[in-house]
Amino acid sequence: MRYYEREDELENELNRGALWAITYGDMMSYLMIFFMILFAFYSSKNIAAQFSMKGLEETFGKDTAIVSTLFSKNGIQQIAQVEISANKISINFSDPILFEEGSDQLKPTSYPHLHRLTAVFKDLPNPIQIEGHTDNRPLGRNLRFRSNWELSSARAFSVLQFFIKEGVAPEKLSAVGYGEFKPIKSNDTPEGRSGNRRIEINIIRHEI
Repeated sequence: MRYYEREDELENELNRGALWAITYGDMMSYLMIFFMILFAFYSSKNIAAQFSMKGLEETFGKDTAIVSTLFSKNGIQQIAQVEISANKISINFSDPILFEEGSDQLKPTSYPHLHRLTAVFKDLPNPIQIEGHTDNRPLGRNLRFRSNWELSSARAFSVLQFFIKEGVAPEKLSAVGYGEFKPIKSNDTPEGRSGNRRIEINIIRHEI
């Protein structure tokens, strides 16, 4: 057994022996903080999801099932932009998903995307409005349509006809063309013009 002549030598020796405990304690504190951050992040995501669904229920009432089906079962948000407002759910198909430039004929590759919506719309009591939009460039030598307004209307009507052929009740459907007059982006760039050439399918909210 070792004897210490001075009290400060004993204190220093004890402090050196306790260094491992301090390091261990710091490590455990860091681990605890790390797991608390993970827990907080996971919980916040769940709370946000619950809050979002609660908001949808308050806004759309029974129509919340529409959103759930579109998102979870059909994955519409992967190929279209889905937006929710106080009076409608908008599904935005930008160029060139549904049509070739200057054409009102649906592309065969667009059929699977529209089939996903048909499965939802068949049993849906809500009115469905289809909007056609274009950019502001002249149609040039396209003699079939005299204006972008006519082209946008024809495209909206083509989508409407597709839904009717697939079994969606005609009385729930309407189509309108806005031409170049309701842009959502600047027509000064190719990207902006591509975003403005779009079909918007609106599920209209039931009045409460």
